[in-house]
Amino acid sequence: MAGAFLHEIIYFLVGKWKGRQFLLRNRHTRKEYMRAKRLLHKYGILSIFIIRFFYGMRMIPMMLMGATGFGTVRFVFFNLISLFFWAVIYLSVGYFFGKAAEHFFGEAKEYYFIAVVVIILFLFLILIYPRIVEKVRKE
Repeated sequence: MAGAFLHEIIYFLVGKWKGRQFLLRNRHTRKEYMRAKRLLHKYGILSIFIIRFFYGMRMIPMMLMGATGFGTVRFVFFNLISLFFWAVIYLSVGYFFGKAAEHFFGEAKEYYFIAVVVIILFLFLILIYPRIVEKVRKE
């Protein structure tokens, strides 16, 4: 949570400082700027919570919030709340799938060597065998 918070507060403050000029500088960030701006105007405070779960879209909206004059105290407060929910959800999902994987693959340690050999043979058949057959046909 601390790393994500630090990352986002830095981009928010950069947005307050020179966000608009930076975001409109190149084609990719300009496109993301417009997309994030629509989201911010449509959902307001909820956009902080929504953006948290969009992969690859966290830098631009944080700068946009700073560039549009979003209050710093307001941003920090709602960002910390959304970070808490994000952390709880991701940790819970990770814990659940970790336990499920441990349950399903718990005894896989005994078959590790066999699994590695099977994977290597499978890759050999898919990647190398067709080239060998093609080379033999040419000769």
